[in-house]
Amino acid sequence: MSMELPMLSALLNTATPALPDAWLVRMYLSLGWAVVLAAMGLGLLARLSFKARCALVGVLFVWALVPGPLSPTYWLGLAFQAPSLASVLLGGWLVWRGLFSRAGAAKPKVPAPVWWWLMLPAVLLGYALLLDTLALLPWQLVSWGFSGALLLALMAWTLMPWLLGGHQDVAEVPLWIAPGALLLFAATRLPSGNLWDALMDPLLWLLLQGVLLGHLRRGYRNRLAYRT
Repeated sequence: MSMELPMLSALLNTATPALPDAWLVRMYLSLGWAVVLAAMGLGLLARLSFKARCALVGVLFVWALVPGPLSPTYWLGLAFQAPSLASVLLGGWLVWRGLFSRAGAAKPKVPAPVWWWLMLPAVLLGYALLLDTLALLPWQLVSWGFSGALLLALMAWTLMPWLLGGHQDVAEVPLWIAPGALLLFAATRLPSGNLWDALMDPLLWLLLQGVLLGHLRRGYRNRLAYRT
């Protein structure tokens, strides 16, 4: 019992967080935005030829690594700080899929458990973090991100879709992104030492809302078509 209490106290402690090394933060800022920008550019110009897409990804990636105000990373870092680990992993997967997937491949069909176990909670989490940032919640949700217990709880949560059948079509649905981001955070503490910053950022939150609304809209249209 005497050993269990200090271990539990360490897991729940948020007063002395483990922070990433400064050199690692600087490197991640450039590389992270480089991957995200490459994914965004590829998504907007996905109809280009393979060579043109490769050139586009290369130009955006190198441009993001340029030091100083001439780089988009400089301004994105001022506005949004660093992207989340989840955004970087998602961006890397989108770049790989956009460059090397089969031509005309069908869009990923996300299994239902993933929508309601990961997507919707992620959107609601963004709203909760926003309210906490505005000091509109009775508790300090952001500070929980420094707790080791939260890391264990979220790892278990993000693995649940595999048990609920979300492992189907896993080649088309990157279920590994959320647990992968948690594992990278545990190893590096990037990008800020706070777990919430590893899982969510403003751009990813907006993207998730758009995807979720599109999913709900398609479901509504399908129900109307079924009734008629």
